[in-house]
Amino acid sequence: MAEHEDGLLENTEKHRLLRGFLSLEFSPHSMQALFTSWLLCAAVCILSVKPRFSDLASYMKDLSFIWMLISTVVIWQLLTLIFIFRNRSVINCITVASAILLAVTAAAENNEIVFLTGLCCAVALTIKFADIPFYDMPGIIKKAGAKVKWSVTVLLMLAFVLFVGIICCLKYFDHWTSCFDFGIFAQMFHSMKETGLPLTTCERDGLLSHFAVHVSPIYYLLLPVYCIFPSPATLMVLQPLVVASGVIPLLLICKKHGLSQLEGLLFAVCYIAFPSFAGGCFYYLHENCFLAPLIIWLIYFLEADKSVLSCLFAILLLLVKEDAAVYACVTALYFVFADRTSKNCRLACAAIFVFSLAYFVVITDILAAYGDGVMSWRYKNYSYDGSDSLAVVFKTAAADPVYVIQQCFTADKLTFMLKMLLPLAFLPFVLHSPKELIMLIPFVLINLMTNYGYQYNIDFQYTFGSGAALLYLAVVNYSHFDRGGSCKKSRYKVLLTAAACCAVLFVGLQGGRLDSFKSYADNEETRGKIDYALTLIPEDASVASSTFLLPNLSQRDELYQLETTKHEAEYYVLDMRYSSNEFSPDEYKNDGYEEIYYEEGCVAIYRNKNYSG
Repeated sequence: MAEHEDGLLENTEKHRLLRGFLSLEFSPHSMQALFTSWLLCAAVCILSVKPRFSDLASYMKDLSFIWMLISTVVIWQLLTLIFIFRNRSVINCITVASAILLAVTAAAENNEIVFLTGLCCAVALTIKFADIPFYDMPGIIKKAGAKVKWSVTVLLMLAFVLFVGIICCLKYFDHWTSCFDFGIFAQMFHSMKETGLPLTTCERDGLLSHFAVHVSPIYYLLLPVYCIFPSPATLMVLQPLVVASGVIPLLLICKKHGLSQLEGLLFAVCYIAFPSFAGGCFYYLHENCFLAPLIIWLIYFLEADKSVLSCLFAILLLLVKEDAAVYACVTALYFVFADRTSKNCRLACAAIFVFSLAYFVVITDILAAYGDGVMSWRYKNYSYDGSDSLAVVFKTAAADPVYVIQQCFTADKLTFMLKMLLPLAFLPFVLHSPKELIMLIPFVLINLMTNYGYQYNIDFQYTFGSGAALLYLAVVNYSHFDRGGSCKKSRYKVLLTAAACCAVLFVGLQGGRLDSFKSYADNEETRGKIDYALTLIPEDASVASSTFLLPNLSQRDELYQLETTKHEAEYYVLDMRYSSNEFSPDEYKNDGYEEIYYEEGCVAIYRNKNYSG
């Protein structure tokens, strides 16, 4: 009887909506259809009208407002018919998709973080009030099996690797990658391939091991692939692949926390579209790229109570860099206090913590004695006595915690925090337990406490480790949300909002990199001349090169950065595409040098006649 009455009510509602459609009568569902059609048309206008939407006069001049009105009305009526004759949940999905589409297209035109925040708020409100059929969607995905989730994840990984890798390769082939930091790693891998040793001459203007600057044996994991494809471009593709691989253990963690296939898929979107991961890759190769996958694998094996594998991945993590001990210690400490940790796991965590701390002390002492030392000067804002000692940093933090807050909360760092936390809908800060504060230590210590600007900038390599910790906290905090009744729908909406915010900020903060395709196409003639000129230098010759041409000459044993070197070289390569006070072709126009190639506005090459080797 109840089912019969529900059917009568549904038919009555359909008849009412149909009458409203025929008479253009407004109803709540009809208004939603109108709102959705307006969103769709606004997005199409932003895509089709050439002037930026912020250039109001030009935008309105080129926009056909009548066409927009007609299109809105037509789409409105079509959507109203969908309301009447199809499942109404479809229109809610279209509404949310339209809001995300509009936000993404707008973000592609304006990357100011305040504006992007406004777009994310608008999308969040749309998701909040849309009646999306979350109850049915997980079941649909579950019936299709985990293969759907993993297949989509693999496609996301591939898209990330192609997007980042191709753009970075274009920069390299277009001769716009610099000595610092790509040239030193390009030469280092050449040396590793030839001698097995990580030697460079351009990093500190003289022959030395890169491990005297940063102890990063983890690079040897990439060496077999580099030996097969011995080109600096190979490194450009390997780095995003390493970063993207971290989504695999993250999905395993999601499963362990009881999240559905849909929830795991949305977290995969959050990981791949996390803006700082792409941003770090665009500053070319760094050992930090290994932090994201290794930290998440370590966490997964600790949660799975696999002590041997946990210790193995802790060691791999330590091999990334001397300061990777921070991430190992913090992760071990977190699981020592976690309620779900077994006795064996606690013992493993204690061993990891002690070993990591001891490793850090030993390796920093070795660097101080035989290398460049630890870069503690990046925390000189805590040095009250002028020393670079890390002990002074911890003493200051313990004695004056308010000063730490003052250093962490500046305008630039608040902007940075917004770029890191908004993509995850602030889930890392929705703490379930005070113990979870431990996992925020890397974010505070590595990114916020320092006054070294690169460490709180998402376009550099210093967010791979802290970003991985934030993503894990997002999963943990989300998993503690109430799963019953109406709360289940709210849970999904929060996660969908996070995924949408990731997409909006990814496009806004990293989408502009697509301009590299146009730059590459426009520079074909200049690039061809530079390519030819560089072939005139013998492979075994010593070279002093301008910074942006140095990586393309990195496959040699003796190579120096022209702007800073004090060494004499056989060949001098000058980048003439820009003016510089650090070098000039006039310096080489004398009897001591032979002009090998000269093209105004392009490149100049001179050979030192008096070079004796």
